[in-house]
Amino acid sequence: MRRLLSRLAVLPLTLIAVSFIVFALVSLSPGDSALYVLGEDASEEALAAYREASGGSSFIQGYVRFLSSFLRGDWGRSVGGMDVRSIVRDRMGLTFSLALMSLALALAIALPLSFISLGKGTVRSALVTGISMAVMALPSFLIALFLVLVLSVWLGLFPVAGYSPPSNGIGRHLSSLFLPSLTLALMHASLYMRVFREAWRENMSKPYSRAARALGMRRTEAALKSALKPSLPVLLSLVAETFASALAGAAVVETVFALPGLGSLLVTAALSRDRVLAGTLVLLSSLSVSVVSLLLDISLFLLEKRRRVF
Repeated sequence: MRRLLSRLAVLPLTLIAVSFIVFALVSLSPGDSALYVLGEDASEEALAAYREASGGSSFIQGYVRFLSSFLRGDWGRSVGGMDVRSIVRDRMGLTFSLALMSLALALAIALPLSFISLGKGTVRSALVTGISMAVMALPSFLIALFLVLVLSVWLGLFPVAGYSPPSNGIGRHLSSLFLPSLTLALMHASLYMRVFREAWRENMSKPYSRAARALGMRRTEAALKSALKPSLPVLLSLVAETFASALAGAAVVETVFALPGLGSLLVTAALSRDRVLAGTLVLLSSLSVSVVSLLLDISLFLLEKRRRVF
């Protein structure tokens, strides 16, 4: 309980620190958002008027104004004059769908591979471990390009890029999200499999698993009935953390597949030096990661408390 209370106390400070750093990096980076919006042919008077209307040149004043407006629920406007709340609302659904689909695919890949590679020193274990290490070592954009080459260009099963909303049909919608979701899923599944498999193996050597084997259970049956359940909290922690990261926006994957999600929006905000939009996106991303982590801690605390009772 003390840990949960300390996490609650640190949460506001974490969000303020993260938003301040990102706001500073965007503000102090080279370039001029006024030139990005008005063009290089704009007059000095027009550029000065735009800078003044968008918050002036003072970094501290701009940050204080941004943070106070965010806390009031007014997220301001982007450098293009669009309402930031509306932009985020329009793109949140795609990123949420991408995160959920990648999570489902990652679990569908990781759980069977963890089971078939439980045995140490076997060919299957070495093969699965080698493939997972290779996937983890590759950049996400290379995995994405490889999937596009095989599944889109060669086999023609999925579109190369672009997004189809649910209004165009669920089939087309899921098809447009499959390759980017699979890209994220392969990266997450490699992590899930390696960490979860080690926890599963460790529980296989615990006294309750050995007792089950001594009572006549086969190794496979003992792994599923006695060692699987104690290993699930480890997998739950991994799933929660990676889901929060994916929900925060997979910038590289969304950019490669031309998806109008929060990740690609953050890239656009950084390139245009849009302090308000970039700061809002990072603040929301940090908030989502912190909330999911907090909910995970609460779930594990309640699970441990129930385990002690029974």
